[in-house]
Amino acid sequence: MSRAYRLKVSESCRRVLRGSDHVSTQLEILDVLPREAMANLLAKELVAQGFEEECEGEYARTENGVTVRVVAATGEVIVEAEVSSEEEIEVSRTGSYFDETNQKQREELKKNLEQQAEEALEDEAQRREQKLVNKATDQLEQALTDVQGELNKVVNRVTATALKQKAAQLGEIKEMTEDEETGSLTIVLEV
Repeated sequence: MSRAYRLKVSESCRRVLRGSDHVSTQLEILDVLPREAMANLLAKELVAQGFEEECEGEYARTENGVTVRVVAATGEVIVEAEVSSEEEIEVSRTGSYFDETNQKQREELKKNLEQQAEEALEDEAQRREQKLVNKATDQLEQALTDVQGELNKVVNRVTATALKQKAAQLGEIKEMTEDEETGSLTIVLEV
């Protein structure tokens, strides 16, 4: 008479899981002045808004896990969100074999259960990583509205500064009115 024997295999690991998402866009900056001059004005305005130069011509700022990068020369904007978490993942698999004297059957079952446990461990890690990606996407969506509004104001200030410089090159400025709330700028000059 055979008796059933249970075999349990457990696998665990500790991993740092990461989830990220990003979006890129282009600032619409008018070429009022030569491109290099416009890039310099943009760089100055970005620094005034708390951006730091990471490498030549690229400015970045990170807040609440969201990084905003702007390439001053091209106006390219990349907004990235990254979330990471150190996770302990454990899985176990159980199976039965019927003959205690048949070591081959026991070893085959053990090998099969170990493989299933490793696959389950990998699946669980991917599932948790996808949750982190979703969390990063949520953070990105929340930050995009604020970033877009802020960068629109930066572009308006850069354009206004460029228009003032261009007007000064063209003639003598007689009158200038500027409304920062609406972004309107009126320049009267004598040529």
